[in-house]
Amino acid sequence: MWISSRFFVIFLLLHLDTTCSEPFEAHLRGPGFVMEPPGRVEFSNSSGGWLDCSASGSPQPTVDWVHADGSAVTEIHGVRRVLRNGTLVLMPFAAAAYHQDVHNTIYRCIASNSVGRIVSRDVQVRAVVAQAYKVDVEVLSASRGCTAILRCVVPTFVKELVRVVSWVHEPAIYIYPSLQGDGKFHLLPTGELLIHNLQESDESQSFRCRSMHRLTRQVVVSSPTRLRINSHRGIISPSVVEHTAHVQVSQDEGAVLLCVAQGCPSPEYSWFTHNGAGPLPVLSGPRVRLLGPILAIEAVTGEDSGVYKCTAGNVGGEASAELRLTVATPIQVEISPNVLSVHMGGTAEFRCLVTSNGSPVGMQNILWYKDGRQLPSSGRVEDTLVVPRVSRENRGMYQCVVRRPEGDTFQATAELQLGDAPPVLLYSFIEQTLQPGPAVSLKCSAAGNPTPQISWTLDGFPLPSNGRFMIGQYITVHGDVISHVNISHVMVEDGGEYACIAENRAGRVQHAARLNIYGLPYIRLIPKVTAVSGETLNLKCPVAGYPIEEIHWERGGRELPDDIRQRVQPDGSLTISPVQKNSDSGVYTCWARNKQGHSARRSGEVTVIVPPKLSPFQTNILQLNMGDRASLTCSVVKGDLPLTINWRKDGRPIDPTQHMSVKQVDQYNSILVIENLGSDHTGNYSCVVRNSAAEVENSQALLVNVPPRWIVEPVDANVERNRHIMLHCQAQGVPTPSIVWKKATGSKSGEYEEVRERPFTKLLGNGSLLLQHVKEDREGFYLCQANNGIGTGIGKVIQLKVNSSPYFSSTSRSVMVKKGDTALLQCAVSGDKPINIVWLRSGKNTLNPSTNYKISVKQEATPDGVSAELQIRTVDATDSGPYFCRASNLYGNDQQLVQLQVQEPPLPPSVLEAAMISSRSVNIKWQPKTMGTGDVTKYLVEFREADPLFVEQWQQIEVKDPPMFNALIENLKPATRYAFRVIAEGSAGRSAPSQELIVRTEPQRPAGPPLSLSARPLSSTELLISWVAPLPELRHGDIQGYNVGYKLSSSGNTAYNFTSVAGDYDGGNGELLLSGLAKFARYNVVVQAFNQVGPGPLSEPTGAQTMEDVPSRPPEDVRCAALSSQSLQVSWQPPPIYHTNGLLQGYKLIFEPIIDDIQPSKDEVESRKTTALTMVLTGLRKYTNYSIQVLAHTRMGDGVVSKPLFCHSEEDVPEAPADIKVVSSSSQSLYISWLPPNEPNGVITKYSLYTRVVNGREELNNEKRSLPSQQAYYEAKGLHPHMEYQFWVTASTRVGEGKSSRVSSQITTNRVPARIISFGGSVVRPWRSTVTLPCTAVGKPKREWFKSDVALRQGGMHNSQLLDSGDLIISSLQLADGGNYSCQVDNGIGTDRLTHTLVVQVPPTAPVLYVTSATSSSILMHWKCGFTGNAPITGYTLFYRRTNGNTDEMQLSRHASSHELKGLVCGSTYQIHLSAQNKVGTSPTSTMLHVRTQGQSPGHPASTALLAPNSTSLLVRLHSWPDNGCPLLYFVLQYRAVTEDPDAEWVLVSNALKPQRRIVVNNLTPSTLYQLRMEAHNVAGISQADFTFVTLTKDGDPPPPEIVHRGHRGQTTVIFANMNLLIPSIAAVSGMFCTIIMVIVCYRHMLKNAQPHAEQANHIQKESLENRANSEAAQRERYYATIHKVSMQNNDKIPETSEDISPYATFQLSEAGGNMSQPHHGGPANTLLHSFMYHERALAEGCSSPPPAASKNRRRHSRKTEPESEESESDQDQLTSSRTESSNQHEGKIKHNSSLIQHFPNHNISITYL
Repeated sequence: MWISSRFFVIFLLLHLDTTCSEPFEAHLRGPGFVMEPPGRVEFSNSSGGWLDCSASGSPQPTVDWVHADGSAVTEIHGVRRVLRNGTLVLMPFAAAAYHQDVHNTIYRCIASNSVGRIVSRDVQVRAVVAQAYKVDVEVLSASRGCTAILRCVVPTFVKELVRVVSWVHEPAIYIYPSLQGDGKFHLLPTGELLIHNLQESDESQSFRCRSMHRLTRQVVVSSPTRLRINSHRGIISPSVVEHTAHVQVSQDEGAVLLCVAQGCPSPEYSWFTHNGAGPLPVLSGPRVRLLGPILAIEAVTGEDSGVYKCTAGNVGGEASAELRLTVATPIQVEISPNVLSVHMGGTAEFRCLVTSNGSPVGMQNILWYKDGRQLPSSGRVEDTLVVPRVSRENRGMYQCVVRRPEGDTFQATAELQLGDAPPVLLYSFIEQTLQPGPAVSLKCSAAGNPTPQISWTLDGFPLPSNGRFMIGQYITVHGDVISHVNISHVMVEDGGEYACIAENRAGRVQHAARLNIYGLPYIRLIPKVTAVSGETLNLKCPVAGYPIEEIHWERGGRELPDDIRQRVQPDGSLTISPVQKNSDSGVYTCWARNKQGHSARRSGEVTVIVPPKLSPFQTNILQLNMGDRASLTCSVVKGDLPLTINWRKDGRPIDPTQHMSVKQVDQYNSILVIENLGSDHTGNYSCVVRNSAAEVENSQALLVNVPPRWIVEPVDANVERNRHIMLHCQAQGVPTPSIVWKKATGSKSGEYEEVRERPFTKLLGNGSLLLQHVKEDREGFYLCQANNGIGTGIGKVIQLKVNSSPYFSSTSRSVMVKKGDTALLQCAVSGDKPINIVWLRSGKNTLNPSTNYKISVKQEATPDGVSAELQIRTVDATDSGPYFCRASNLYGNDQQLVQLQVQEPPLPPSVLEAAMISSRSVNIKWQPKTMGTGDVTKYLVEFREADPLFVEQWQQIEVKDPPMFNALIENLKPATRYAFRVIAEGSAGRSAPSQELIVRTEPQRPAGPPLSLSARPLSSTELLISWVAPLPELRHGDIQGYNVGYKLSSSGNTAYNFTSVAGDYDGGNGELLLSGLAKFARYNVVVQAFNQVGPGPLSEPTGAQTMEDVPSRPPEDVRCAALSSQSLQVSWQPPPIYHTNGLLQGYKLIFEPIIDDIQPSKDEVESRKTTALTMVLTGLRKYTNYSIQVLAHTRMGDGVVSKPLFCHSEEDVPEAPADIKVVSSSSQSLYISWLPPNEPNGVITKYSLYTRVVNGREELNNEKRSLPSQQAYYEAKGLHPHMEYQFWVTASTRVGEGKSSRVSSQITTNRVPARIISFGGSVVRPWRSTVTLPCTAVGKPKREWFKSDVALRQGGMHNSQLLDSGDLIISSLQLADGGNYSCQVDNGIGTDRLTHTLVVQVPPTAPVLYVTSATSSSILMHWKCGFTGNAPITGYTLFYRRTNGNTDEMQLSRHASSHELKGLVCGSTYQIHLSAQNKVGTSPTSTMLHVRTQGQSPGHPASTALLAPNSTSLLVRLHSWPDNGCPLLYFVLQYRAVTEDPDAEWVLVSNALKPQRRIVVNNLTPSTLYQLRMEAHNVAGISQADFTFVTLTKDGDPPPPEIVHRGHRGQTTVIFANMNLLIPSIAAVSGMFCTIIMVIVCYRHMLKNAQPHAEQANHIQKESLENRANSEAAQRERYYATIHKVSMQNNDKIPETSEDISPYATFQLSEAGGNMSQPHHGGPANTLLHSFMYHERALAEGCSSPPPAASKNRRRHSRKTEPESEESESDQDQLTSSRTESSNQHEGKIKHNSSLIQHFPNHNISITYL
């Protein structure tokens, strides 16, 4: 093979597909789950839920979610989100927003990368809608001296979600669940409370049940229940009232079996197991505890499963129940192997291993998945998957999924990789013979694994490095490599044998073929060649030129071959085999000659080198022991100098730190010496010898045997009871030692028995011993032994001690004593000694006898632990409360609760009231409890702030000498609620506190600014300002609102623009949305609070910047210049800085050629991105006009595109003429005709006609003739008869001459056959024009014309004419005239035929317009283009107008298929239609659609939700007023007292009240009946409602009944009292009736006029109507709502069937008054898709709730009702009433009852703006 030192450039066009080109790299790794979501997720609608899913792999996998059917999980605004980290978030939702396919369904997580994808287990998601519930207490039995059973009754609809957490023994003793109880009380784990040994004193005690919702964590407490003890003391036989029939737990968890029986005397319990041949009693043990009605088993195993029987008996009899315990053992799933590499065509086999606790599990339901898709059952045998004939499609990720009958699933993954496969050529080039000049392309395609690389040679050389050669190579999506060599202008010296070589690490393959170029012989340069002695040398003569007659080789002046080893091959190459150094070195010359005697010769030098040869080692494996000496000798027996000898260990050079030395004996011998063998010397040693000819290697393995030694030596260990411990023991050696654990059966020096694998005893692969749930029986001595057969082995004995932390038999006890007695508190604890006992008060205060004289502590040891006693002498009320006995030792601690209750009756003062209130002081007074005031020495007045969020210590002042019944408390805070109480103190002690008096001091101006001011951008023009109310102590009153000021940071103005925001009077957080701001601008914001007194100080300013947005102006000064025929240079300037709206990321250039095709290519529009201000477009069409637009883009997206700029590429040489014909016109003349080039690449200036006369193989004459560009024919006359003439044509532009057409030859003859010299093909003409179809022929033939094989006659077509010249003229073209026209000629000597395809371009038909969704301010529509009229669509025109408004039109791009109209008026009807244009004309408009934006006039709230009256004020919750989809603009609010005078004046509160959360109407009179009239205004209309309410009394009590009855009596007198409202109501009804009559008359008139109009429709309109009819027929299936698709790409389709429509949308059928779409014609319903969107809080749309449903009794509002913290709404319906009415919804029911609710159905106005 010739080797060249030339450098050449290869242009690689690598279109790399990651999936196909990189799966064989070592760094690629398939996805694997790091965090797999759980199998079941439950959450409440108030909290929401989330599913975490993460995976690892290389490259990093992407995480997606799918439904059970495999469809993708998409985001639903306000309902469901998919975060970037793979977490699926299910947001909190209202009960009305529950969707079963979202909140009660199955999800799967999918992780995928370029290797493959895997799917997680099924995740069953269940959302629970929180519902209010109550719990009751049921007393099952209560007989004196027996046991009472109290059950907490939970409603069935929440029973599975609610558990009993404790019982309350009134007043404040809490009883918690325990396994044993405290002797008197025992709360079972299932929630039943057992009260033992009932006495008559227990009858006065009350109990309450405390339950907790598992998901919402809501605690619900029952009403108190007293025990009623039966006096019956007889014998009652036992009966089982509660038992757990089936208990299912996982292995290693604890199980509690419950069996509760009632009877008297209290029954005794016995437990039996039925797991064997007969019932066996259950005995207590280390894991089993018998606690009466409870059987507790710790750390259950599979052996504990089975049936248990509990028997309860007393003297009256016995009762029994059976219980079943099921233990779910965890299973482990593994695929063997987990990574498998198989060569293509081989067989892959995976096995799914299912084990539990290390043991195989029997038959399981096994499913196999490949890249997330389930595989069919073929190719599977039980747990084995076989993949035969592995191909590229089989690589990827495989999963084995095991599904248990319980429903849970387990899975494992494995990866199938493709092994190496040698290259295979799929396509190769052939030998070619060409004239110099044209372009040549050679192509090779190969496949293999890894993907092969293709290289090219020319006669063994790399390809020449000149500009005419270009190599291209790319990889297809299937992994095949395609490489090609392009020679732009072939020359003689480019001829030779071209070879393509495909090579990868598995092998190589090559293909060679010659490229012959006519010309003289030419031999390229032959460089110096180095040959290897003993191998074959192939010398190829790099000769070019064609034809070559002979090739010869010479050496030393003698022609070769001159030796039997030499041979000249038929292709001229010289082969020498084998090569010898002495006889074959020298200079070789090759020369070539053609037939004409022209020759060429060239010489090259050959050098021969002898490769090295080594003496082999004596053995392949050298095995020695540690400490021995070793030496390896490497001898070179043959090879040319210089020689290089190197030693390697395991493929790496010898490291001097490995204590090895190399001795170089001479140039041919080297010795490797190891003085002292160690374990690190084991390996493969290689001697590598290299010279310039070759590199050889000889290897020998060295194995050093090493006795065992410790890596991790076992040590003594301690472990707490019931904990896990890992005993580590690891050793190393050669061979690898085996680890054996043994346990002493007695003492340390006694016998040992081997520890084997069993439950809770695991022998790990690394030698460690894992002991789980350690009990006392595991304590002792353990021996770890390591042995590998080298030496005696090693061993170590360790001691394991089991430590027991303290524990109590019960968790709580209760002790009750009277005041002055001694309380005795006892506790008994078990555990390892020493045990330290500490008594605590309330869980935190340590009780110490040295500091508290009242207490004494005793402690004594017991066999199991310690018994402790706490005595409290002379107890009083302060000693009541919880006490804790805390025990601790070296291994842990535990505590027991002892409740101490001291009985002491309270004697508090009474009638506590405030005499005077100011902002800083309060004067209170009270009355003594009894008249005997002599026993009271003083009063203690205690006070503190009454804030429930912060409980302060009580402050005191004393009133004495003599005791008085009033006190002045000063230095208070303004506008603060204080709690006051009074305690009487005498010689006997203090009384209980009096009832608390809540007083609020007078307000002052706020003294502090709002806190935590923050500004967060929501969009490019909006900032969300949020803050926290000032500190409570600085508010000095109810915060009525806030003043928010803002200004641009860059402006020099110091003044702020202020906007007021109403507060909610509860001091909560506030927020304000600032809109209409400058884009990407920074603002400073301040806030100040104000109350009823005045404003407070300003906050510190905070800054925020609005978000980036897309540029609002296009780039400026766009220019274009042509650089060449295929390149244009475009430049521009950035948009104005104030319109960039962010940081410019770059620019996008959009360009497309202006081509007049019938149907333009879909790929013509291209775009390119750049960050520069100029760009060169290359690879364009030659001499083509381009439309160029530029836009700037920021991080937020693309900005406004510039106006189209048209630029023309330069001319170039044309392509070859499309076709040429040569026919005989006479015996001495030939007629030549041709077609212009398909790609003229410019303006054709002339044609060149080439003529060549050929006699056999001899060329007699040739000539060139130039013809004008308008002439496409030529008649050659005066020719010789019976001679062959060859013709070809070239076209020229001003750039130069183009390529030649094909060569056409013809022999002159006396007989002239009929031949057509015209050309057929496609002819495109616009309608109503004239076309001439030529049919020029020779031979004086007979002509016939056919249209679609039907003969045409003169006058057969009304608009056609046949000329004598044979041409066919068709005038006034119509669409029906299009088709195939054929002309046939015949003169008896010959016949010919050509065909013209006539395409008539007409205006397009009307597009089919669909409306897919509508919001309150936008309408999204899609359309389908109809018949284009055989011409490309140039654009669309959209017409729309609001009802009774002006029509607006909008020009849309021809590429558009959808458009969203924005900025529309809420709740308005729009008329929309669309037309299309092409070059011929404009289509008729589509069917006019009547679409109504969402939203209506305001609705009417419930009076109880709107109004909250007080004594002198009324709280109006404005936020509860439904806006019905259109934002509220303002309110009008007025009120008056209801008196006998029906014309009483109204008090106007405001006639332009801005929407806010609430407002307070003050200065009302207590106990008064009022009428409130309110108007709500939005853009869609007005809604008015009247309400009545009654203020409370002065003391806050309900008003007197007579006021309520007066309100009822006045109801009938008010209904028609206002004639100003009655008359408009009558007029409105009359107008509605007239409107209905007019609609009926118009409808009948349209039916009469429909038939004449239909008869006048032309052909094009008929096609349009047919398209509409098809669309309308599908409307029945489409009559569903579809969710708003925010952005549909060009390839998204319009929903065609009901399956295409999202299941989350709602819809309503059209009615007379609320139809969303009303076609203006009288035919069937149009193709509008009815859509009603459901928005939680669509701030961007300006809607806070959707419009009400059509049903009168159902209203859906997305606005969430927020709880009112400052007042209760339970009685508001008794104080307020409303009377509401709207134009589309009437409520005629009047509620009559004895409450204060009144309903007046009059005085309601609803005005709708259209």
